[in-house]
Amino acid sequence: MTNVLWSHPLLLYFVLAFALFWACIGLGFMDRFHFWVPILGAFAPALAAIVVSGFETGEHEVRALLRRLGEWRVGFGWYLVVLGLPFAEDLFAAGLASVRGVFSAARIPPILPVLPAMWVVFLFAAGEELGWRGFALPRLLVSRTAVTASLMLGAVHTAWHWPVILLPHQYLSDVPLLPWSVFVLSEAIVFTWIFQNTRGSVLMATLYHGSSNIGMVLYGGIDPAWAPWFKCSTSTLVALGVLVWAGPNLRRERRETARAGGAVQQLDEADKARPG
Repeated sequence: MTNVLWSHPLLLYFVLAFALFWACIGLGFMDRFHFWVPILGAFAPALAAIVVSGFETGEHEVRALLRRLGEWRVGFGWYLVVLGLPFAEDLFAAGLASVRGVFSAARIPPILPVLPAMWVVFLFAAGEELGWRGFALPRLLVSRTAVTASLMLGAVHTAWHWPVILLPHQYLSDVPLLPWSVFVLSEAIVFTWIFQNTRGSVLMATLYHGSSNIGMVLYGGIDPAWAPWFKCSTSTLVALGVLVWAGPNLRRERRETARAGGAVQQLDEADKARPG
């Protein structure tokens, strides 16, 4: 079993990420570890990625992994996407809930008192994305389509969260498993689209992840029985929109280049068919 893991770095990464996180959740049931150990568990994907990268090819690979977290030269438009799209999606969900009569702005918790601590949300997001998108996604994309790789990683990411959904007294214990799973699978497609078009920037994935978590505050205004279903529905619509816009490879520019190439080929064939 050990030899199999060492010969398959991606499998080893998943096993380590699960083991670290689930162990932290388990220790969280002990009084002395109740607060801080589960918090540390959020960094399990990053720690697993660093450890496996180091054992796989050494310090060079670890440095390359960490550089993805600093890839910020991606174009201003992508900052608008990763910071604005989650809020646009959540506002749309709030609007639909309002039409349905299950939304009340009075239920939204105050956000101003916690604004100075918002950076923590992005810190935790980086702890996940360095592993999921920085380490795992590039390896899944090597021999798979973008959609297949997205859904595979989304399924793993969903299962990784199971303890905080299925166990009592966790921060997602009141969330039904089905809509949560659909939401994570849908977002995995959006994450890959961002990753594919920003030169593999983990920073952009982190900003999108953090913005998505912050935007969840709007769901506090939706009736709790309806909120998970609005979230998974709007996330699915966004993922479908990305697929329509960017195509199955989730690279818009390649799709347009292919179209342009096809148009040029058709013109060339038409010219050759023209008499004298």
